[in-house]
Amino acid sequence: MKLVGINIVSANPKRLADFYCNVLGAEINENHGGPNRIEIWFGPRNNSSVCISANCDPSYAPQTYNACQGFEFRVDNADAEYERLCALGIEIKEAPQDLPWGYRFFHLKDPDGNGIDIVQKL
Repeated sequence: MKLVGINIVSANPKRLADFYCNVLGAEINENHGGPNRIEIWFGPRNNSSVCISANCDPSYAPQTYNACQGFEFRVDNADAEYERLCALGIEIKEAPQDLPWGYRFFHLKDPDGNGIDIVQKL
């Protein structure tokens, strides 16, 4: 079983949800939790789902990498995903690289500064 729910805080949950929807193909549910909470779903809503709940705090300001959430998304082909995101105009500082423990990855950040690792198991 793998249901994963992550709660984060954002000054603008809608902007954050739009990023995840448009860039990473998430499904958005704005009806659950009212105007101050948006659910960002990855995959079908069952026991293999991952959901990020973005909760509104108007005073929240993006922080440094060490103070923000870090997310990992597994893909079949890190190089193809890198090319797709670059074509969308997403800023990525480094191309995919191999890690000694059998993974290929690259890193980007969402609009609030949360780190996103895109990872392929080799």
